[in-house]
Amino acid sequence: MSFIKRLLFLSVINFIDQTMSNFLSEFFIIIPLTFLSYCFYVYRSDKNISALEAFLLGLFFDLISSSYFGLNTIFFCLVAYYLNSNANSFKLFSYLQVCIFFGLSASAYVGFTQLVLNLYNFSYLTLFLSSIVNIIFCFIIAFIAAYFPKSINMKL
Repeated sequence: MSFIKRLLFLSVINFIDQTMSNFLSEFFIIIPLTFLSYCFYVYRSDKNISALEAFLLGLFFDLISSSYFGLNTIFFCLVAYYLNSNANSFKLFSYLQVCIFFGLSASAYVGFTQLVLNLYNFSYLTLFLSSIVNIIFCFIIAFIAAYFPKSINMKL
């Protein structure tokens, strides 16, 4: 898949993420769909994702998501580096371990972004509920991928 197609796909996910976040914020839940879909893309990719690609995608999503400049860039680069350097280790893990990893990494993303954006109004309730919901969300995605492989397991 070309860089433009990935960018367009992740932009649509970002739009869904922003519209869904307005509704879920009333329940103290944050699901970072853009971050999780990028993690899924890096995880499922056959080749290593370059740091330049992660950097450019992060900068683009910083611009369109009205977050601090460099926030998504840092996380995209860290995830690309970590998943690329431990790609063989993740092949040994079960779906349960991978789901817990992605759910906890999404929770770290939520915690860090809330710490940066809401320094004086940091909510542990939001962090706790988001952690639980993100792990359950990752389990649902893994369940769909395991039982409906043709719909989810496309080559990115």
